[in-house]
Amino acid sequence: MSRGIANRRAAVYLILDHDYQMEEMYESLAVQAFAERVLALSANLDDDGTVPVVFSSGQEPFLEEIRLDNYRGRIAQLHTQVDWGWGNVADAMRRTVDHYQESGASDPAFVIVQVGDEPWDKSDVRSLLQNTATLGVFWLFVGFGRGKLAFYKNLNASSSASFSNVAFYDASKNPGSVPGDRFYTGLIEAFGKWMKP
Repeated sequence: MSRGIANRRAAVYLILDHDYQMEEMYESLAVQAFAERVLALSANLDDDGTVPVVFSSGQEPFLEEIRLDNYRGRIAQLHTQVDWGWGNVADAMRRTVDHYQESGASDPAFVIVQVGDEPWDKSDVRSLLQNTATLGVFWLFVGFGRGKLAFYKNLNASSSASFSNVAFYDASKNPGSVPGDRFYTGLIEAFGKWMKP
């Protein structure tokens, strides 16, 4: 799992899409399984065994956490406390950056943003990516589900408007079917390159 991140530390965050079209993914526990894989990744990067989780919905972003001692069924339990929304990603990103800055962490933030469809706040998302480039925040957008993801796939398509701290990983319609090694490589490959001095 090294891929350029051996002996490097990072504060791992997880943003989960809580749009209507993700309901099936929550009910099938696909989102729970995804969160567990992110937690396992964080155990190799972060030293506190905790991943702050921000639910992206139509209301105020809902922030909680999953830990090595409470992760079983945690996402299924937490998501019932969150309203369903539609493509409101920027607010969840802002909440994550605020938490990271308030924590006083010296390690960079590795923010894994699970997305199931196009955001409606595209200009806000682009502005946030631009404004956080110097804050030590790396954004990995992970697409799974049946929605359209062209916006995220094409964030770095233009050389004149690319983001050095942004990557996209397509985890397929069912990320649980992706073998572990291939899945983790997809998660950390771009982050590892960004971390290299």
